[in-house]
Amino acid sequence: MKILYVIPTMGCGGAEILIGATARKLFSLGHIVHIVCLQEHHETWPNYPDREELLKEIPVSIIGGSVTFRFLRPPSIDNKAFVEYVTDFQPDVIHSHLYLSELLSRSKIFDGTKYFSHGHDNMAQLSALSLKTFFNKTLLANYWERHWLLKQYKQCKNQFVAISNDVKKYFSINLPAFKNRITYLPNAIDISRFENQRVYEQKSKSFHIVSIANLVPKKNHEFLIEVMNILVSKGLDVTMEVLGFGPLMDILIEKTKDAGLENRLFFRGSVGDVPQRLWDADLYVHPAWYEPFGLVILEAMATGLPVVSLDGYGNRELIIENENGFMLPNNASAAAFAEKIIFMINNPEERVRMGKYSSQFVKKYDLNNYSQTLIDLYTQKL
Repeated sequence: MKILYVIPTMGCGGAEILIGATARKLFSLGHIVHIVCLQEHHETWPNYPDREELLKEIPVSIIGGSVTFRFLRPPSIDNKAFVEYVTDFQPDVIHSHLYLSELLSRSKIFDGTKYFSHGHDNMAQLSALSLKTFFNKTLLANYWERHWLLKQYKQCKNQFVAISNDVKKYFSINLPAFKNRITYLPNAIDISRFENQRVYEQKSKSFHIVSIANLVPKKNHEFLIEVMNILVSKGLDVTMEVLGFGPLMDILIEKTKDAGLENRLFFRGSVGDVPQRLWDADLYVHPAWYEPFGLVILEAMATGLPVVSLDGYGNRELIIENENGFMLPNNASAAAFAEKIIFMINNPEERVRMGKYSSQFVKKYDLNNYSQTLIDLYTQKL
């Protein structure tokens, strides 16, 4: 089977890591998989896991292109390179990831090709009409794009993949005409990349915490500064490192210094040794107030870590309360979040129990099972 994955750019985000791991797995199963990007690779691309191995097996091309909308007018479409690529490759499946890819990959519908849209989050541009739409310029522009895109979806008999129950619910509400074409398929990881014989005793004097996410507002990293301030004020010997890159990096570092936490809380940026840093940690925390799924939570669990998390909606199905960690409401106070961390520090036997449960729980999200389900999905629709 020939499969074309379309994504805006390749970097170290969850969608990009999933698409690369999936492409490699399908290649190992005998399928021909290509990846095309609409923009230059993100600056985190050099730290992409197993990047050289990916490039040996999967063509990753930057082709450019765009679909630009003008309200109440047909869109301006730059898809020449994309059309030429598809015409030459002749894929059985075009599977798009993230919103910009939806537009370009549906700008021309090819006969004999099946189309899949990957719901990595609740794409705001697909929201149904509401009263607010008429009083908000952005919502009105989104709705005009949606009007065009839905016509393209109907023409290509589009199928949708929802990575969580929250995303599936969003699709069902906002795309009722496609309700029977939505498949729930949670994201997955290559568990073998993270498995290790964990030693649960603290690796150092300090209790060490890790968090992983792009440094953007919805990931709520300022909350971690508050949490760390509480932990340190209680005299606890604790350190935390945040792995991830984003526009808030400088602001977060400055606020950390203002709080006097620069020797306790470290924003490391994009790193290439995520598994090792998780193996060296005692706890994983996830403060996002919106999380479509939480691939990094699975990665942490695969290394045998329990998790303390806020309720980001899509990650609800990953946290089994008091079994592999704790989940608090997304409006919980920093003090309440800190108390869960303190419980983990003061109750090492419970932390070990939850960590061992995590390593078992995560096995159902293994990439091998995921890839076979994906192939079954493609085959059913062919």
